Amino acid sequence: MSGYGGDIKVFNPNKEISKEITLEILMRHRDAMKQARTGDIYIDENNKLTDNERRFNQVRALNLIISSQREMITISRPIIYFRSIQKWKKDYKNDEDQEKNPFKEHKNDYNTMIEWLNFLSSCKNAIINAEKTRTLKDDFMRSISTREGDKYELTENFFEMLEDLESSYEQIYLLMLTNKIVSAGIEEDEEMTYKDKEKEAVRRVVEA
Repeated sequence: MSGYGGDIKVFNPNKEISKEITLEILMRHRDAMKQARTGDIYIDENNKLTDNERRFNQVRALNLIISSQREMITISRPIIYFRSIQKWKKDYKNDEDQEKNPFKEHKNDYNTMIEWLNFLSSCKNAIINAEKTRTLKDDFMRSISTREGDKYELTENFFEMLEDLESSYEQIYLLMLTNKIVSAGIEEDEEMTYKDKEKEAVRRVVEA
């Protein structure tokens, strides 16, 4: 593939596919967060949503947010695991040290990511239990009788979970940033010409 000035750029199709997948997940998460805050979903310009429909949409959005964050973890786990275990092996080189400091108990990005995965599972279970149980204490929406009919309103449980999911997104995204799965601009341009690579190789030899 020709680049500017006659240089040849290296094109990595797997990396481009990975960028597209990651961006698609982040965009779905953005849309789900908007739905959770406003209840808006596009159906058709002539079909306006009622307040009750908006409340239902807001609660449904919690599952969409959880699903998107789980996908963020799914696409990140292999890379983060590789980086984390390499660092662990570097810190504990021999079998004795590794036995005394097992990877599963080691403080690293991979185990932190798994903790966030467990957190998302607990959120999912809370939603399922709220639908199963008769008690209103664990519900995310409640019905109030008015002169105009039943009106639905969101409970404190909803707002607490939404706030928790905003925090979990921040931490999961931070782990993706730290491990170069995404950059501050969502995607990072790492294409290098052969000339750039040659210059980088010379620099490393000189500085070695």
